Amino acid sequence: MSLFATFSRSVALTIMLVVTSPMALAQLEPTEEQRQAAVEIADSLRYGHYADVSFDEAWSQEAFDRYLDILDGQRAHLLSSDIEPYRHLETELADTLFDGDLDEAFALYNRLNERHTARVEWLLERLDDDMTFNFDGDERLEIEREDAPWAENQSELDELWEKRLKNDALTLALSDQDDEKIVDNLRQRYEGQLSRLEQTESEDVFGLIMAAVTSTIDPHTSYLSPRQGESFDIQMSLSLEGIGALLQADGEYVKVSSLVAGGPAERAGVLEPADRIIGVGQEDGEMVNVIGMRLDNVVDLIRGPKGSVVKLDVVPAQAVDMTRSQTVEITRDTVDLEDQAAQSEVIDVERDGATHRLGVIEIPTFYVDFDAWQAGEDDYRSTTRDVAKEIEHLKSQDVEGIVLDLRNNGGGALQEANSLIGLFIDRGPTVQVRDADGRINLYGDSEAGTYYDGPMGVLVNRLSASASEILAGAIQDYWNGTRFRTFSTAGTVNPNATLTPYCQPIRNARRKTPTSATWSGNRRCPGSFANRTPASV
Repeated sequence: MSLFATFSRSVALTIMLVVTSPMALAQLEPTEEQRQAAVEIADSLRYGHYADVSFDEAWSQEAFDRYLDILDGQRAHLLSSDIEPYRHLETELADTLFDGDLDEAFALYNRLNERHTARVEWLLERLDDDMTFNFDGDERLEIEREDAPWAENQSELDELWEKRLKNDALTLALSDQDDEKIVDNLRQRYEGQLSRLEQTESEDVFGLIMAAVTSTIDPHTSYLSPRQGESFDIQMSLSLEGIGALLQADGEYVKVSSLVAGGPAERAGVLEPADRIIGVGQEDGEMVNVIGMRLDNVVDLIRGPKGSVVKLDVVPAQAVDMTRSQTVEITRDTVDLEDQAAQSEVIDVERDGATHRLGVIEIPTFYVDFDAWQAGEDDYRSTTRDVAKEIEHLKSQDVEGIVLDLRNNGGGALQEANSLIGLFIDRGPTVQVRDADGRINLYGDSEAGTYYDGPMGVLVNRLSASASEILAGAIQDYWNGTRFRTFSTAGTVNPNATLTPYCQPIRNARRKTPTSATWSGNRRCPGSFANRTPASV
């Protein structure tokens, strides 16, 4: 290609990046349901949150800044001139939220989408120029740009993306790929990103706006979509299919949030929390690059029929860069979250020349099948019922004491924490909950008798959520057991406020055990959608 042709194409691409035709992309707009949900969320935060939320100009400034960080945190797409028309939201965002006026927040996203789409097309054009990669020279690429100023002109971003393109190619070259393979992989990556941009829906934009709004309150207040609410129901009912992993979006990557205890991924031993998945392939198929792909589409690729094999290209959490990937295979299975239910074992402890039998009940989470419970079914699944069965099993093995192992327990249903305490006490209060208006509600056990009254202990650690502290604190208050812990946790109660068809959990209460002197509130309590990951496979 001649120098003149290259120059002409560069000029054309620069113009395309500056002026994007309004017909090139569908302009996303908020639905009436989303407008109404925005008003309900704002009212819930103002009147129902435990924190005293002041929707003033300072709040608007923080929320607007958070929205910009969510849209373009690396300052790689938007220009300063793109943001300027929306600067009034820095002082007016609260008012627009209470009015359900989401148009300008959507318009700012649409502008970002135009810039992002044009940039990906620019990258694809560069790959079509029969380019070869030369890694000689001394160049530096700024990776973390959260504090960088917004670019004043397109040439600043062109220079940044030239380096990013070369860095992407260098990463692949370090994996012993030739130029042709590098170009093919990059083209597949960018085409995938372009496809995802074209598939953006209004619910995606609404979620971003609400994430900016709720994250201004505290780290444990968040908005989750109806789809994510369904994921919560799956977790509560102990039913999951696929490889047994919970995934979440992490920038352009999909990160493993946690593994289902006893699931196929954990049994295979090839996947760990914080690992990033950059490719997915079927047993006899090609690996599909999933960098930049929508999370729900990645989930669809990973899910599959029982007995089939999925291949994952994984970058381990400990890897120093993205070149340290490895391909793993996992055989899919039906994952009954039975493996995440309460389980027991008997251990023999040698002390003073004698052998003592202790029963250990591991409780990974506080779960309950809400649908079956609300429908009045007699055999609905719950933590309390399963623990009761495990206690009977341990009694039959003549254990001398029981330890409840709540280490790494991530929370769950508040009602289960309360009812589980009832197995070990003979009536009485278990936890006090104070709401945003200062009203105190007392939870407790009203049934006479105990299911188990022998020696016992409760084991927690720094990853035990507030439900574990509620249980351990109540047991300690009633002198029925000893609490062993490695790090104190405390919590807040997050009831689930359902907004049809949207969900908005808010932190609107603090709790303490009956004899506690102080109210705790720096961590969430069970029942919070914020305690759930966005997608499971």
